[in-house]
Amino acid sequence: MAEDLLCYNKGCGKKFDKRMNETDSCQYHPGGPIFHDALKGWSCCKKRSTDFTEFLNIPGCTKGKHSNEKPPEPVAPHKPDKNTVKEEVVVVKAPLVEDIKARQTKSDKFASDKLKPIKITVANSLKTALDKLSLESNNDNNIEGNDESVIEIGTSCKNNACGATYEGEASNEQTCTSHPGQPVFHEGMKYWTCCQRKTSDFDNFLAQEGCNLTKHVWRKQKVDGEELKSCRFDWHQTSSNVCLSIFAKTVSPEKSTIEINKVTCKLHLVFDGGKSVFDKTFHFSDIIIPEKSEAKMMGTKVEVNLRKQDCFSWPLLERSSDNNKLTIRQLGDN
Repeated sequence: MAEDLLCYNKGCGKKFDKRMNETDSCQYHPGGPIFHDALKGWSCCKKRSTDFTEFLNIPGCTKGKHSNEKPPEPVAPHKPDKNTVKEEVVVVKAPLVEDIKARQTKSDKFASDKLKPIKITVANSLKTALDKLSLESNNDNNIEGNDESVIEIGTSCKNNACGATYEGEASNEQTCTSHPGQPVFHEGMKYWTCCQRKTSDFDNFLAQEGCNLTKHVWRKQKVDGEELKSCRFDWHQTSSNVCLSIFAKTVSPEKSTIEINKVTCKLHLVFDGGKSVFDKTFHFSDIIIPEKSEAKMMGTKVEVNLRKQDCFSWPLLERSSDNNKLTIRQLGDN
């Protein structure tokens, strides 16, 4: 009996028997992924989505044979010879381990502080996008929706990185292997917050098997008629600030809330014209100043600017998942 092989074509990810690999067996994307503002899609077709799981489930636009050849690793950029190129040396002093321990003990006391609303500015780009969305919604008021009690054959599982499709009642008994966290693209690395297996290659990221076993979800969970979705987020920092970017399109300022204390930020973002919800609480690795922090809502994303209490580089954005404690590591002298 032949062993099933895993197809590495983009957008496929299915197992196949090489003896039955025909010219139209695989439905895949020959192009590359495109992330523009909050939209995600493939360069080979026009369909776009703001939700990462829906992006992963966009059906392939081309048919061909399955391929079990892994895509090549990206070539590392050429590094100049240190003996011939004189580089500027920038010295960054990290706090001593004893200081970090003291700061952790201090920040633990702030974790239970009351969360307060952050100052929010609404950009003109968001106001324009919401006005346009309101006009489109008024034109669609008379269109009847689909019967959501019926699951259509071929419906994709909504859990991250699952890839299974609904083929009937028997599909409800199958085990779903997925990622319960959110995707993070930071400084060239791609990973899921739940298992943090980091890679620089997008194809390898897509091929990462889920770290959680659960039941399939054929319809997204809704809260008060709004669909819970995951959002891609990223962060960067300066000596005095941390900027957290959440790529949620057309956020509703009236329905969304951002609350913080000195070590926590709780987000409840209603976006996609009120159809979708993103809920997440960040537990920061160090202390911020809430009174000097603020947020800005734009047409395609939300930026939360956090003022650091002390000016030094954070080694990571959040505490580790191990009891929500900050992992303390002795930094080398390199």
